[in-house]
Amino acid sequence: MLTPSLIKLLAVSSVFLLVVSIGLQARFGSIFRVFSDAQDRQKILSALAVMFLAVPLVAYLVVRLGAPGPTAGAVILALSIAPIAPILPRKQLKFGGDTDWVTAFQVTGTFLSLVLAPFYLGLLSSAIGVQMDSPMSAMMRILGLTVFAPLLIGMGLRQVVPELASRLVRPLGLTGTAILAAVALLILVGMWPALVAAASTPALPAYLVVAICGVILGHVFVRGSVSDRVPSAQAAVSRHPGVALTLAGAALGGTQPELLANVLLFVLVATVVLAAYQFMVRSDAD
Repeated sequence: MLTPSLIKLLAVSSVFLLVVSIGLQARFGSIFRVFSDAQDRQKILSALAVMFLAVPLVAYLVVRLGAPGPTAGAVILALSIAPIAPILPRKQLKFGGDTDWVTAFQVTGTFLSLVLAPFYLGLLSSAIGVQMDSPMSAMMRILGLTVFAPLLIGMGLRQVVPELASRLVRPLGLTGTAILAAVALLILVGMWPALVAAASTPALPAYLVVAICGVILGHVFVRGSVSDRVPSAQAAVSRHPGVALTLAGAALGGTQPELLANVLLFVLVATVVLAAYQFMVRSDAD
């Protein structure tokens, strides 16, 4: 029987496999190589500025001026300071992203999220009017399991057995994708009534505004070709849902079904907005 604990285990396992497959394509010197190149350094710093300055500002204004409600407000602010979704690098690579740049961006963004989280949590508390304990230890466990550990395993295998690593990229990626798709479908079916309820509140237009603004900011503030701009636009709104649940749950006193439904709703909205953006970018390129 598929219990919530088993579904969670399958979800984490699928993400783990996907991130390992990303690490199998990366090198330990990725970060140093990217930051030693002036053009790559400028692109990654611009993308990080969008993620951790521009998008949180938009999120704060939407919560303060749009009054989407405490749950939606906590979700918007939590997602705006969370690192990128662990499976996003696969999408960035498919859109022409450089492996070293994508890896460096993921690692740097994740560390930066950990550093900035305590400061932003204070702003989150004041924005929604609650006192909250810092969930940093839980946040570190989530990121360790879904980002750092699988990435290091993949990079280590490439370093030690490069030929085997090359052969494992595709099967691990396909397996992780298949499991994640099945888990996502199960969650959507199980959470559908709660999703519909969340979509009938002011949360939906608020999520739409944040997603659209994030994509526009990510595209505009990074100079270069389309392959340079798209990864930044994707990262602006594709954030780690597990971290967002942890942060928002700390603000609201627990992870209720309503909170999970709102995080899922934002993920769906961001996915639709990104799909429309990527379609337009491809159409312009053609």
